[in-house]
Amino acid sequence: MIRAFLVDDEMHALQLLEYFLKTIGDVDIVGQAGNGPEALTMLQACKPDVLFLDIEMPGMNGIELAEVIRNEYPGLPIIFVTAYDQYAVAAFEQEAIDYLLKPLELPRLQKTMARVRRELARNAESSIDEAVPQSNRKLTIRLLGAFYAGAEGVGEIKWRTAKERELLAFLAAHSSMRVHRDTIIEQLWPEEHYQKAKIYLHTCISLLRKHFKQLGFEQILNYEQERYSLDPDKLDNDVIVFRRLIQQLTTDSSGSFSYAEAKTALSAYRGRLLQEEDYAWAHAEAEWLDKSACQLRMLLSEQYMKQSAYDKVIKLAQETIAYSPYDEEAYRLLMNAHHAMGNNVQVMQVYRELADKLDEMQIRPSQVTSELYSRICRI
Repeated sequence: MIRAFLVDDEMHALQLLEYFLKTIGDVDIVGQAGNGPEALTMLQACKPDVLFLDIEMPGMNGIELAEVIRNEYPGLPIIFVTAYDQYAVAAFEQEAIDYLLKPLELPRLQKTMARVRRELARNAESSIDEAVPQSNRKLTIRLLGAFYAGAEGVGEIKWRTAKERELLAFLAAHSSMRVHRDTIIEQLWPEEHYQKAKIYLHTCISLLRKHFKQLGFEQILNYEQERYSLDPDKLDNDVIVFRRLIQQLTTDSSGSFSYAEAKTALSAYRGRLLQEEDYAWAHAEAEWLDKSACQLRMLLSEQYMKQSAYDKVIKLAQETIAYSPYDEEAYRLLMNAHHAMGNNVQVMQVYRELADKLDEMQIRPSQVTSELYSRICRI
């Protein structure tokens, strides 16, 4: 006997669906609800095998309700029932096993129930493997430099749309927090009508869930109180690692940072945040991360200067200038390192490079930089 739960705000629609299901037979109607919140309250006690959800309902519509249910009951089959075929794509993207258009027809519903039986049979077979411990594999996400998302032994995610890719990047970049649905919509679909943007969001969320399921990470994307988040314990996220290493930097009695810790933190910074993408929401975070990496380079450069490791100072200063072409402190370190190696011609070239860049903005090098240059030239 298949246990079915029905959700529709129209009583006559519920009655007709119930009548058809009883006519088909081998179906037990374990619960009915007229809206999303009521359905969520009843679901745990009813323990259905399949859900029939109307889409057009006041407040929480069927697509939104399905998103909550997918998070709490990931394997529960869903069938959408609606009078509006405009929702067909969104319905199937929510991994609904079928989509019924009102007015209902008995032959069409019989085909749907045949699909339900096949789906439940597959679920029963797969449940045999539930007792097998899951591996400690993690989903790898690289945001520093070129964007990458995939898993060892499986490969990179094959994207269907650019927006699902951007959504994963957004959630990964904000993986230290739970992000409200409306915040995501404002950042990724700022020009779209709110109701349409919600459908786009739910579609992309569903596509991500499909990707994660294929990679073996079904419970990595969470939804609670209209907020989305990625489970950090199941991620290998380079931005998370870099932030953590910065936060863990310790100082000695003189207030100096640990040389070894600063070097380890900088090694985790492999490029600008999403450097090949043009995501407006990422710009501020990219600037902060760049600034943090530049500070680490300067700390290490000062250490290398004390150790007379001038070649390393030059390398770090050049990397800083590549990210921050107007950072005069980096130019001064570069000038000092070249001077210490006896390369005063290089000092002149570095100073002229800085002067030319600043001249484009109609400003001159600072007094500190100019005095350093003059002092080196007099030696």
